[in-house]
Amino acid sequence: MGLFSFGSKKDKIKKLIEEERFSDIITMVMKDKKALDGLIELLDDSEPGIRGDALLILGMIAQQRGEVLEPHIDRIFPKAVELTKNRNPYVKENAMVLSYELVRRFQTKIMKLKDTIINDLIEEIREGDKNTKGFALILLGELDAKETREYVEELVNVEDKVILPFEGKKWVPLGQIARETLEKLS
Repeated sequence: MGLFSFGSKKDKIKKLIEEERFSDIITMVMKDKKALDGLIELLDDSEPGIRGDALLILGMIAQQRGEVLEPHIDRIFPKAVELTKNRNPYVKENAMVLSYELVRRFQTKIMKLKDTIINDLIEEIREGDKNTKGFALILLGELDAKETREYVEELVNVEDKVILPFEGKKWVPLGQIARETLEKLS
């Protein structure tokens, strides 16, 4: 990398994604804030595969070196939650994993953003498919969103099974997730 680095690294990151060089991207992002900015910009890419890969890579960074993402949580987290509504399953699943990982690792910082995403999560409970509803329930529990109890209670008796990209959350009745969320909200 040259002494002077101008402009976005989005195109370079996108090319590396297309070449499936994820470890190179992670190394680059760890060293260069502009590379991280470029990766975050790709969350708005027109190609679902690129968006999904950008989410996947951000999730990997959150797990390995979360502190790199911490200053950018207010940009990444709301976008990740928004992308959980995406119709593309790859984008949706990676957005769920990233959102959950960020909530777990940066709960204090995310709590400051809570008010900005509660309405999105309520909307997901009202209008989303069963898997999206299950995800929203899990996040509401992690966010200790007591103000959403009434929406959670509506799903307690739903027996439809959900498949979420989390340990122990495959083929689980939606009502079971709602009951677990209510326990957290008590």
